[in-house]
Amino acid sequence: MSEENPQTGISDRSKRKRKKSFLKNARKYAKKGCYGRGSQLDSDTYNYFVRIMEAYREGFDTDEDKSIFVNNVFEQTVGQEINLCCNQVGCRVVEMLVPFANEAVLERFMQTFGGDLRPLCSDRFASHVLEALVRQAASHSLNSVNKDEFKQNCKEFVLKVSRFLLNNLEDYLWDTYGSHVVRTCLESLAQIPKENKQKNCAKIEEKVIKVELPEEYLEIIKDCCERIMHWPQFNELCQSEISSGFLQVLLRALRRAHKKLLKKLLGKLIETNFAPEGDQDGKNKLSSGFLSTPSVMVLETALEVAKAKSFSQIFLKCFSGNLAKLATTRSTNFTVQKLILNCKEKSEFEMIFEELDNSFGEIIGAGHTGIVWALAQGCKTFTTKQGSFVQNLMKSLDCFDPEERQNDFVLCLSKFTTFEKYKMESQENLQKDKLNLHGTLILQLLLEFNKPIKIVNGILNMEQNLLKALFSNTMGSHVVDSFVKSVFVGEKSRERLVRKMKGVYQELASTKYGSRSFEAIWNAANLKNKLSIMEELAYKDAAWSNSEHGKIIAGKINLSLYKRNKEEWKNSGGSVNKAKELFADILK
Repeated sequence: MSEENPQTGISDRSKRKRKKSFLKNARKYAKKGCYGRGSQLDSDTYNYFVRIMEAYREGFDTDEDKSIFVNNVFEQTVGQEINLCCNQVGCRVVEMLVPFANEAVLERFMQTFGGDLRPLCSDRFASHVLEALVRQAASHSLNSVNKDEFKQNCKEFVLKVSRFLLNNLEDYLWDTYGSHVVRTCLESLAQIPKENKQKNCAKIEEKVIKVELPEEYLEIIKDCCERIMHWPQFNELCQSEISSGFLQVLLRALRRAHKKLLKKLLGKLIETNFAPEGDQDGKNKLSSGFLSTPSVMVLETALEVAKAKSFSQIFLKCFSGNLAKLATTRSTNFTVQKLILNCKEKSEFEMIFEELDNSFGEIIGAGHTGIVWALAQGCKTFTTKQGSFVQNLMKSLDCFDPEERQNDFVLCLSKFTTFEKYKMESQENLQKDKLNLHGTLILQLLLEFNKPIKIVNGILNMEQNLLKALFSNTMGSHVVDSFVKSVFVGEKSRERLVRKMKGVYQELASTKYGSRSFEAIWNAANLKNKLSIMEELAYKDAAWSNSEHGKIIAGKINLSLYKRNKEEWKNSGGSVNKAKELFADILK
């Protein structure tokens, strides 16, 4: 199953499809006598590299096999480095294998590329290999395990490429391929992990490689920022997709390398792009920062990296007074989500909440449920407005009045649908129904609020078959974790849940997501309740314990010992004695 981002819902499936289609097209064009775009390769070389991509996709039995494979491929590139990397297929293979290249190969490629930077930085294919080389060189230059000479060579290569681009910034910043090399240099100099570029920057800081950056690396980042801040065309940087991407990376690099300069750059962006003088002349007029997608992307990054004072300036000048409009507008709702998630002060969060207080219905109606999830996160983080949040959400889903409707709030929220729509739909097929990601995430957060009594009662008052279906759903199964682990859900409520599910434990334990829920309930149950569950599970156990997921559960709860000797199982507390299990066959 592909992984999804809880904010965007984007999976890795599209990436896999692109890789497959590239190979398919490469074979197809070879049959027509077309051997990739860019520099020309002969048919034998081209087909060799296509086969290399196919072999790499199939994987390797051992790391040694992979190392031999990579070394053999790079032996075929000697003397042809530039020509191969300027070809569509050759560049793909080299870029793919550079992270696994040995020192000698990396030094050979660094020397070759370093001697001809000007055309390579803007080459549609070779530029990708250059990016891979810069990343690897920067990483190796900071790795204490590497030899000093190799580390120094890597460092010099990174500095050479970065300084060349800095000195020719106007030539490459607006170039599609050159701009990406500039960004990669900044990321490598600041050691920002590539895979985190699209994630919430508040989490990036925790994952940034904790190494002391050389003064020369920091100086280039600083020089780059100071140079662009004095450009006459500075205010145009936010308007182009290419230059906007550069600004986003620079902001993240400055967060790591130079916080004072970051504050200065943010101030200039607010002054010239996000909220220039004259923006506030018209009442309820949106700030300039929201007028184009590239500008919005820079604004979102600014929210992620800004310290408290800069964040407050952005909030007051760009968002305050217009939050309801921004939250219900398709092009800006994600920006409001970023604002809420990166809020630094309780007082500011309360201002944001109060401005959106009466707009829950419109926000949900627009399909922007991520904003409601972000507000729930803020209510939990700052322990404020929790009662108002629950009440507003109930009213928005028509589950507040009359009071008996509150029992259906859990399922309405799970689907993020109103009470009337929920009642019109079939309730029997909840296990296969598509629940709403944000709805189930909010449900988990509500259980961690200080007073989750309405949610707890809503779950405990549900019909058993609906609760079983919810707990057997891919998203609903995570709700159980919050229920049994929340410090604000009482012990008696947890015991009621254990008793509530009596009679359906075999069905839960035998399914993929139901078994997740079963395990969460089991871990929260006391010994008395575990004995009751075991009595239920042991009756005609073959029906569930032979299933794929049932076997795993049966092993974890030590079903075989229970059936053999209940007293011994009871004394063991219902857990598997690993050492005893390991030597069971020997002791017989």
